[in-house]
Amino acid sequence: MKILFVARKSLIEVLREIQLLALELLLPIVFLGITAATYNSSLQVTYSILVNDPQNKQSELIDIWQAAQYSNGRPIFKIKFVDDAQSAEDALKEKRAVIWVTINNQSGIPDLNMRGDALNMSYYRASALLNSLARRYFDRESGRPELFKLKEESLKAHTASPDKINGPQTMYDLYAPGMIVLAILMLIPQTAMLVSREIRWKTLRRLRLTRLSSFDLLMGISLSQLVVAFIQVLVIFLAAVWMGFHNQGSFWLALLVGMVLSFSSIGMGFLVACFVENDSQAANVGATITMLQVFLSGAFYQLPPMTMFRLAGHQIDIFDIFPATHSFLALQQVLTFGNSLSHITFRLLAALIISGIYFGVGVMIFQKKQMATFSG
Repeated sequence: MKILFVARKSLIEVLREIQLLALELLLPIVFLGITAATYNSSLQVTYSILVNDPQNKQSELIDIWQAAQYSNGRPIFKIKFVDDAQSAEDALKEKRAVIWVTINNQSGIPDLNMRGDALNMSYYRASALLNSLARRYFDRESGRPELFKLKEESLKAHTASPDKINGPQTMYDLYAPGMIVLAILMLIPQTAMLVSREIRWKTLRRLRLTRLSSFDLLMGISLSQLVVAFIQVLVIFLAAVWMGFHNQGSFWLALLVGMVLSFSSIGMGFLVACFVENDSQAANVGATITMLQVFLSGAFYQLPPMTMFRLAGHQIDIFDIFPATHSFLALQQVLTFGNSLSHITFRLLAALIISGIYFGVGVMIFQKKQMATFSG
């Protein structure tokens, strides 16, 4: 009953203060909106390509380009033949085409001249795909042996319906799960504010008269933050879907991942509360720790691999010391690729173990550092 009393008290404080509500919900939703606006480009784009083959000697290569498809059967290129240079230039300027390819065979060696907007990412993607197919074709024609074959295997879960796309359809689908990580990590400044307020207002001394133990206090605050975490995951998930996220997996499994991550956030909040003097410091220090983890976990943008070793067949990078990294990968595999619990077992266990360590350290240091205040 004492734990529930503290949990109820903490929840009322959160609900009554606009600052705390904004910190917990509005900031992740703002970042979610920015992500939706900037990462809404499709990953399976059909590129409009203009081709000029004056001598008509590379029809087989052009057929290969036209036959190129994504895994769901969508064509990669839409080929249109042009002879007029001015018409091709106009199409590029008006963005009706991505690349203008001119094929020259005057020296007996095929020469591909590609023109396009160097500042357009679509140009780089399309030109790389065109060059890759062309190089493979020319090597085969010249009799050069194929040294290796590249086999791509998606992280998506296998589905009984071949027509259903299980996997990211836009860049937004890849990064939207990271906003759930951000929302859960916002528990750090909120927990720090709640606990530091109890210390600053000398509430701990008054609660001593009710025989409330430090365990009751910390567990009550933790329980209230778990309720907030549930609301965060639900709100951010619904907002992401409303903004165009293509969910492929189980919300309840994503909720489980969020609950696991919340334990580390609560523990870090306890730790921050031990070294701040007021609410402003708690919010600022807690938010700094939050954003540091968000950026280092890959939730905002992909980081280069910094592998230290491999464990059970999984790559362990330097920033895997944060449970946010494992949680983001697990959320991405569940919501974006439609994977089940069996596919994320390693990441979920890693997040659980590391979160437990952070939570335990936070509780232990808080009890050691603040016990005198609480008992005296």
